[in-house]
Amino acid sequence: MQFLPITWSEYHLIAQKLAASILNNSPKFDEIVAISRGGLTLGHLLSDLLQLPVSTFAIQSYTDIKKSGEAVVTRELTESISGKRILLVDDVSDSGKTFVRALSYLKKFNPKDITSVAMFNKPNSGFRPDYYVKQTDKWIIFPYEPTEMIKLLTRKMESEGKNKAQIQDFLVKLGFRECQIAFVRKHHLTSG
Repeated sequence: MQFLPITWSEYHLIAQKLAASILNNSPKFDEIVAISRGGLTLGHLLSDLLQLPVSTFAIQSYTDIKKSGEAVVTRELTESISGKRILLVDDVSDSGKTFVRALSYLKKFNPKDITSVAMFNKPNSGFRPDYYVKQTDKWIIFPYEPTEMIKLLTRKMESEGKNKAQIQDFLVKLGFRECQIAFVRKHHLTSG
């Protein structure tokens, strides 16, 4: 499996490119609706860049790296979007299930229309966002999820028979700092 680590600087630049494309090509939106968890950070940045309010709801589908289950709404939208032009935000359209479920869910609130936005689109996704900046088939490592990714990668590599030093070396090469790895090992991984 190939990985695409994204730094905070790259993340901000991608968000800015998305915002510029939206401002140059779309009529004004009334509100951003970010899909938690992946769309929260991007939704917050786009809220600033586009000067729009943001609300959220949650959908969960991934159980592990490359293991996607059914897309289930786990937290309801609490803001009214009736009659509003909505910008639906998530970090990536991987399988497309989350976006498809989100659109189906949000339509029951009677928005005027919904435009979808993601930083990344996967080539084999069943859904293509209206706006995205990059297409990749790599597993994206976002800067806001170091604990989750270190845990998942460590457990995967341990199951493959890799030792602690090999895992440490791989994680550092992906851009994780030693203090992040130590934190996760101490507080979230029982194997030390």
